[in-house]
Amino acid sequence: MSAVTVTKHGRTRFWAVRDGGGDLICVCVYKRGAIEVARRLTSAPPLGDCYLRETPPESAREPVRALSKAACQGD
Repeated sequence: MSAVTVTKHGRTRFWAVRDGGGDLICVCVYKRGAIEVARRLTSAPPLGDCYLRETPPESAREPVRALSKAACQGD
């Protein structure tokens, strides 16, 4: 992904996160949040797709549970 920048959003108190082409990605209330969004967009995704999968519910009464990191590694 191209460079992501964090700048003030106009003359407001909000912060804009923009891609390298200048297109607006999101507007954040806090600078710290905008920096975190930029960091997550520019960092490499985790290895493997196990972080994206969820286990299906065993019954309608049980909530969907995310897989733990240990389950992805086979421990």
